Amino acid sequence: MKSIARNENQITLIYSSTSRVGERTHAHISAVKDKELHTIDVAKNPLTGTQWAELAEELNKPMRELLSFDEVSDDDEIKNGDFDENDYVNILKNRPELFAHPVIIHQDVMKQITNPTQAQEFLGVDSAGLDKKMMHEEPTISSTTKNERFIDKPETGDHN
Repeated sequence: MKSIARNENQITLIYSSTSRVGERTHAHISAVKDKELHTIDVAKNPLTGTQWAELAEELNKPMRELLSFDEVSDDDEIKNGDFDENDYVNILKNRPELFAHPVIIHQDVMKQITNPTQAQEFLGVDSAGLDKKMMHEEPTISSTTKNERFIDKPETGDHN
């Protein structure tokens, strides 16, 4: 049984608000409109050891690879220490800023995000309803299929 809830109508973001990539990923994924967004900020609500182990296992990574030591000084024991999986869980609990990259979960898909724009894969944006036009033709700027999220073009006119 999985310890992190999954649902076809829910996207879960696990991130650290103390990291720039985490905050930017949170901003991108907040645009989700057709699914419930569940966020877990490990800086405020640490995951359990079981949940960290589940992340590592499903991402097919050793626990150490969930951490980033880029901002850690060379003399910091954490950067050069020899730790086991349980030690890394405790490090993540006590130093959430070391959580390397946010993780997005939707149903059975779990993806570690290294670039915040990767979150757009989960936004449901689809251009299937757009017809390809020649340069001299007007572009399609209205919905041509169901469930598209076009932004209506404002009426042009004098706005003085």
